Amino acid sequence: MIFKNIVKLIFASIIVVVSTSTAIAQVSPAKLFIDAPQSRFPFLSKMKRMDMVDYFTGGINRASENLLGGKSRILELTPDYIKVELVEGGITTTSLIPVTYGKDSLIVVVSNVATPAPDGMVSFYTIDWEQIDTKQFFVEPTFDEWLQKGVDKTLRNDLRDAIPFVMAEYSFDPQSKILTLKQTAEQYLPKADYDKVKNHMLSEIKYRWTGKKMVKIKS
Repeated sequence: MIFKNIVKLIFASIIVVVSTSTAIAQVSPAKLFIDAPQSRFPFLSKMKRMDMVDYFTGGINRASENLLGGKSRILELTPDYIKVELVEGGITTTSLIPVTYGKDSLIVVVSNVATPAPDGMVSFYTIDWEQIDTKQFFVEPTFDEWLQKGVDKTLRNDLRDAIPFVMAEYSFDPQSKILTLKQTAEQYLPKADYDKVKNHMLSEIKYRWTGKKMVKIKS
């Protein structure tokens, strides 16, 4: 009797795992892109987004005209995520990555804008595209978190004068669930200022999605 109960428990656990995996697998990045509200992609109609997915999956290397008169295209599309170039030339890109969140799923949206150096952000949505307060899941690093260990107060203030704000390119790996922020100071600071800060700042900061939030990985 005890053995049968153990078998039942194991079988029930397998069903739960399989059901959860199936539910997550059914969240298609392509469908999320197509079904996104117009407010999320104001320059791309739903029909245009459908065409973009068809072009990419059909192996057609064709950009689509957006409502600004520019070009947009899908750069990458896998069962795990989709990356879209909203403005041709890498000026604006957005990636949609569904992730598990308890028994549900969330959409992690990673966006980068060239200003002219890449500067990114991450936001979170339910599968039905209801936006969630980012601070529930991720807190952007402070200036001091970008500094190498051992920087004293005087040097810290000098660095702050040279780089009043830190811009960073964001990327999220759907396999490892790691969000990487790579600072782009070299691309927007005058050379003299960059030479002051380059040896005292971290090149990147990483966070791991735990299933509940983004947790900073200790360097």
